[in-house]
Amino acid sequence: MYYPRIIKRNISTQNGISDIFDKCFKCLNYYLLRMDYSIIDYRKRHIRWTYRTFKWAVWITIISVILNSVMLTMINRPESIAGLPLSFIDFEETFDIQRTDLIIIHLVITFLMLDYLWFSMFKNILSYNFLLNDLLIKYNDNNLMETRLQEYLIFFFGIIDYCSTLFYRLAAIILTLGYVLFIIHLNLNNKMTFLQWLLFLQLWTMFRFRLIYLMGQLFVAMKFVLFAVEFYRIQLIKILQIAKAIFTRTIDFQYTANRRLIWRNFHCEYLTLYQDSWKFDKTMRIIMFAIEMIAKSAIINCSTFYSKQQRMNTTNKGIIVMMGSAYLYTKIIYSYVSLVPFYNQIFTRLIMNWNARIYWYRFSRQKNQQQSSNREQLKQQRFEAWITLRYTIKSNLFIQTIKNNRFGINCGHIFFINRFKLVESILMDVMLVLLFYKKICMH
Repeated sequence: MYYPRIIKRNISTQNGISDIFDKCFKCLNYYLLRMDYSIIDYRKRHIRWTYRTFKWAVWITIISVILNSVMLTMINRPESIAGLPLSFIDFEETFDIQRTDLIIIHLVITFLMLDYLWFSMFKNILSYNFLLNDLLIKYNDNNLMETRLQEYLIFFFGIIDYCSTLFYRLAAIILTLGYVLFIIHLNLNNKMTFLQWLLFLQLWTMFRFRLIYLMGQLFVAMKFVLFAVEFYRIQLIKILQIAKAIFTRTIDFQYTANRRLIWRNFHCEYLTLYQDSWKFDKTMRIIMFAIEMIAKSAIINCSTFYSKQQRMNTTNKGIIVMMGSAYLYTKIIYSYVSLVPFYNQIFTRLIMNWNARIYWYRFSRQKNQQQSSNREQLKQQRFEAWITLRYTIKSNLFIQTIKNNRFGINCGHIFFINRFKLVESILMDVMLVLLFYKKICMH
């Protein structure tokens, strides 16, 4: 397979699907679970309760609590930040922007949602009930998938890995430049004493670290979510090919006699993937809820922040791009997730058409049976009719079940993600933007 040169280096480092899933496991540990343990520890249900295991959780959570407290204080008392001779005006003068409080409000919402997400997953890990790890253990084997599908998934991961790494590094560079620029600005103004400088540098360094960590959650961790959705989409396409081969064949006696084996092949494949999808949804629904709330906050505050700028420069453009990327990234993931229920609808139509053909075939055979006088032929046709009737009843029950299956991912307990809900969510975001724009900007 031919690969573009810009991602060839990324692809060459992947030894297979197992290598990608290993990276996914390490990424989840750092950006979502804030823990350091191995997949073997989880499989043996023996995660060590040591400082090394929980050091990320301890320090990142402490930093988040401190920053959330400081930012809430900044919103209530914008003239002073943590008792320092600093205010929103100093930030706005340094970076030539307006309405810094909108950025702070969005960051508070984002940090609180991500801390809630971490706490929910952290409890599941400690009780060894984190179903996503079970799926990583199951699919961490290169022999479970065809070589052709592995090559495609490695190619797909190479693309999103290159793009996400590029955006993450650009964001980290921009944040570091802003970090250094503001320190230089305060040093030239000479507003603070030595002790105030120590307090400020600690808070400012923690703020920079938390923002870079947030960019990692947005670009690095979300690429594995996108890869997981694509992985299940490919599995569905594989089953769809099996279904088309089974349910579009010409119906004859040999096909009817072997129907049990044919049905079991598709039925087992579908149920296995549906069970894995259910496990994936149990973890993903809370992630989808968190990023949906963050995306709504991002688009509302981004549009309001843009309307309050007196003139555009590099700083406010970068802020708008970052906040807009959070919203756009969410909708890209939603668009991929919304494809999964569509394949389930295709399965339903295929089985319904196949079942109708079986009915017609049975009716035709019964009509011919009435005209036949051969005893052996009548016996064979009755046996065939009995087999057909049994599996027709079974397929009818399966059709009723598959139509009601929510084969996909939920956004928390709010809604099931499909194409209709994707469009509805975008329209709702437009209405929220207009509502908040009118509420904030007109007063």
